[in-house]
Amino acid sequence: MIRPLPVVFKPHLFTGLQTVKYGRSLFLRRISTEPQSPKKTPTILSSIYTIPNVLTLSRIAAAPLIGHCIISNNVIPALGLFTYSCLTDFLDGYMARKYNMKSVAGTVLDPMADKILMLVTTASLAFPGGPQIIPLPLASLIIGRDAILGFSAIYFRIASLKYTYGKVSWNSFWDVFRFPSAEVRPTQISKWNTFLQMIYLGWAVTLMVVESNPEEEESSHSNMDLYRKAFEYFGYLVATTTVLSGTSYIFSKNAVKYLNKIK
Repeated sequence: MIRPLPVVFKPHLFTGLQTVKYGRSLFLRRISTEPQSPKKTPTILSSIYTIPNVLTLSRIAAAPLIGHCIISNNVIPALGLFTYSCLTDFLDGYMARKYNMKSVAGTVLDPMADKILMLVTTASLAFPGGPQIIPLPLASLIIGRDAILGFSAIYFRIASLKYTYGKVSWNSFWDVFRFPSAEVRPTQISKWNTFLQMIYLGWAVTLMVVESNPEEEESSHSNMDLYRKAFEYFGYLVATTTVLSGTSYIFSKNAVKYLNKIK
């Protein structure tokens, strides 16, 4: 009587054979054919009620206060609010990535908050009525670049609303929470540019703080000259990254991604 062979492998552990070449010799090795579970990819939430979005909105609210404090020469509150805005810019992005709280609204609000902060702070530091620490040509370059990107954002908002929802209304255009239509992906050079601009503007506000104390300024006059010279050269670097980041959006194909159509 022929007995059946015992089952050695469990059904879900079937293996196959793969030919492996080592030098001039060929070997066979077993490979598992067990189906692999797909890796989980981070999702982008449709909800707007996330901690990163709250931090982003607080940064938008702080921007006009920073401008007012700079123009009215309240330098300590201006520096404190600007530091808060820079820290929350890092914190909201970190929390969104770390705890999987990315949202469509956040991809729009975060760069918008950065632009508002840069525009208000730059204008208050450069134009008449303020301390005029930042050279007017550099301020015009920063503001002009953001203005062009702002008009581009309006165009993409209208186009993406038509693509996603089939129509555009006044309410849907402004309501990015209820009518998300596109995911914004800043380029790498744009992220570096924002970082360098924050350092540059924070440097300018710090100069105001030092100059508001005449005794300290007189005691370290030579150091202040070096400090100002370094600030001037750093401005050239910011001007370069501002131009490069602006042009990067022209050649980037992934900066704006439309959401799927809603039928």
